[in-house]
Amino acid sequence: TGDLWFSRAAFDELRDRVLAHLARTPRLTIAEFKELSGLGRKQAIVLLEQLDREGVTRRDGDDRLPGR
Repeated sequence: TGDLWFSRAAFDELRDRVLAHLARTPRLTIAEFKELSGLGRKQAIVLLEQLDREGVTRRDGDDRLPGR
């Protein structure tokens, strides 16, 4: 959104890391996502929202749970 963009390959790699995390632990915090991705909060929120839209995750408060 805005002036942020990410390559599809980088996004897909990050999605795979999120899925691996959620296979081990059924909850993903923003702090864990930032550590997993190496991104700052602004970029992390944008990508978490995209993961929600794609059904990879679903929001539960500030955390994410496995999607559909």
